[in-house]
Amino acid sequence: MSIFIRKLRPSLSGLLRSKPAVPTPVAPPPTARRYYHAPCTRRSHDALQSSGRGVLFRPNPVLGRRPPPSQLAIPRYYSYRRKRSSADEAARTVMAVVMLVGGVVITIRDGTIETVPYTNRHHLVVISFEEERNLGEAQFASLKKELGKKVLPTSHSDTIRVTGISTKIISAARRGLASDDNDKLLDEAIWSSNAAQKKKKKPRKVWGAQPMTKHLDELKWEVIVVDDKPVNAMCLPGGKIVVYTGLLHHFNTDAEIATVLGHEIAHVIARHIAETFTKNMWTAILRALMTIDTDDSKMVNDLTEYVLTLPFSRKMEIEADHIGILLLAAAGFDPRIAPGFYEKLGKISGNTSVLEQYKNTHPSSEKRSRLLAEPKVMEKAMALYREARARTEETE
Repeated sequence: MSIFIRKLRPSLSGLLRSKPAVPTPVAPPPTARRYYHAPCTRRSHDALQSSGRGVLFRPNPVLGRRPPPSQLAIPRYYSYRRKRSSADEAARTVMAVVMLVGGVVITIRDGTIETVPYTNRHHLVVISFEEERNLGEAQFASLKKELGKKVLPTSHSDTIRVTGISTKIISAARRGLASDDNDKLLDEAIWSSNAAQKKKKKPRKVWGAQPMTKHLDELKWEVIVVDDKPVNAMCLPGGKIVVYTGLLHHFNTDAEIATVLGHEIAHVIARHIAETFTKNMWTAILRALMTIDTDDSKMVNDLTEYVLTLPFSRKMEIEADHIGILLLAAAGFDPRIAPGFYEKLGKISGNTSVLEQYKNTHPSSEKRSRLLAEPKVMEKAMALYREARARTEETE
């Protein structure tokens, strides 16, 4: 009996043990089509249309079928710019004509054809000497106010050094440009605001017959040295010279400093600021005329800038280099330093590509150095240098 019960125990324990609930099978949902990519091809589009799945709105047989897109008069715009109205075109035309007439009147009334000293190039200017000088003095006063304490005192060694080099260059310009028609050019008291007044002589009637030097009369020359990092110097109309200590730190010799100062003073001698003002006026008039038939003002601005403004600026810089090397040679500084100076300046500022040079207001340092080293320029400069050295030896 005990044996029978032992054999029956597993069967009884299986009947008495609770069984887990069997989940009721749920019918799967109908299979849904899933599209993770909609190919934009003509073949896939035709397949959807033939199967009927790609038609969102079926045509109503009562209303008829929608005509194909080719037959619909749908306006197509390929530019966000709207067509200008006739009033807008008329306003632009009137503005351009007014600017043109104004430019002609100013040129006839105030324009003069002058000859640039040293190079004998003729140019047109429409602002007077007084206006140019007042413009430079106002800009100089504003610059000094902005710089504040960065301007070194007149007793500083750098200021004394730069002032001495500038005095030699200006005195050389006075000797080279003074003539019987203008004996007051760059008066001896060049650093005095109360220079002796002399009786003016009548200018010649012929335009451009003699190099223009009257604008250099009565200039109140002034030099400031700015304690700042830029490798830069400038000379504003009115004889206001500004030199940054960053330039003095990179160029140590007086001949190198004279190269910079001669270049900047040459801008004043050649009246480049007045000439730039004149050309900018006529460039603005040309832009107004060009925008009558086009809305692309950026294209017009770029065209005038790359064809007129920038090439003209580079031409003035080359002319200032030419006059500057003659000035520093006449002042007793070795002109053979100048080509090497511009090579060194190019290394400091970084040589740019040909495209970048075309976008720059200044020519490349390599070109400036090459032009100054040409025999016809260097021979003239060396002749002035030898004369200056001989004059110095005589005085000693």
